[in-house]
Amino acid sequence: MLYADDAAIVSISAESLEKMMSVIVRVAGLFGLMVSEPKTEIMCMLPKGIEERPFTVSAAGQTYKHTDRFGYLGRTMFADGKADREITSRCCRAWKCYRRNSASMYDRRRADRQLKIRLLQAEVVETLLYGCASWSLTAEHYTKLNGTHRQFLTRCIGWSKRKRSDRPLSYAQALIQAGCEETIEATVRKRRLCFAGNIMRMEDSRLPKRMLLGAMAGGVGYRGGQESDWVSRLGEDLVAFNMGDEKEGGKWKESAKDPEVWYNKVEDGAAWLMRKWHRQEAEASAKRQRAREAEAESTAISGPKRKRVGEAAVGGKKRRPGTAVEASRATEAALVANYVPD
Repeated sequence: MLYADDAAIVSISAESLEKMMSVIVRVAGLFGLMVSEPKTEIMCMLPKGIEERPFTVSAAGQTYKHTDRFGYLGRTMFADGKADREITSRCCRAWKCYRRNSASMYDRRRADRQLKIRLLQAEVVETLLYGCASWSLTAEHYTKLNGTHRQFLTRCIGWSKRKRSDRPLSYAQALIQAGCEETIEATVRKRRLCFAGNIMRMEDSRLPKRMLLGAMAGGVGYRGGQESDWVSRLGEDLVAFNMGDEKEGGKWKESAKDPEVWYNKVEDGAAWLMRKWHRQEAEASAKRQRAREAEAESTAISGPKRKRVGEAAVGGKKRRPGTAVEASRATEAALVANYVPD
């Protein structure tokens, strides 16, 4: 994968990688270019249950060091193949982008709210979701991304807890007050499906299509449940967008060949998901409100709970009679009563 002077090389063995690096160093020298040894790193990604064996890769007198993380075009990939640290990195970069303009725009009370929200979506949210079309996320990842987005929205709309008894502003209410149409989860799923349609319209020889939609030749799955890959996440997106009929028999691959039809289906699915999500959030909020009202009524009828006899006011620990503190107080009272001035 080449982009300007950045290159990412993928190989199935250390020997083939060393041969490829030798060719690259030799060809670069023909154009007066040189491969930077300090900037070139090797990352080994192995299946679960296989230990990494130490090896070295050398080319034209250069020996390259190993690393467990690889950055390419703003993305960070890790040796374990999971997206946990990538999500954490995107959240940190989004907060850094937010704080850069927080004093001058986002946290200003008198600034126009719609302008702040548009700038937030165009700058901070895009930083948060950079490269999300190729992510393979779990429910925990979506929860973390939605929580980060909710914090951004609550600060932009100027909401704060004025009393200790105030409840935090829910994500659904924050979206409504800010005028946002989609959650982060819906946005990620929509972009992934749109990107899948673009991949399907590529030629079969293109590397992105071979890497994302291809299958490994040979190999045996490990015991237990297999980790979900990018293609399996597409199936989850289709079901979430009420497009389960497209999942059966791979019908979505034919629908994706027409870009306009595919885009309209994805947009309709995202709108359906948001209507369902807001309805579920409203029902859950009403259920919590009924539970709070029932608890308040029971408290008003039975009265506040009283502390048991002998229970301390702080810490909830029982105080036994005849303790050292009470004995000391009795001794002090006796001394005061029997005090005779000189």
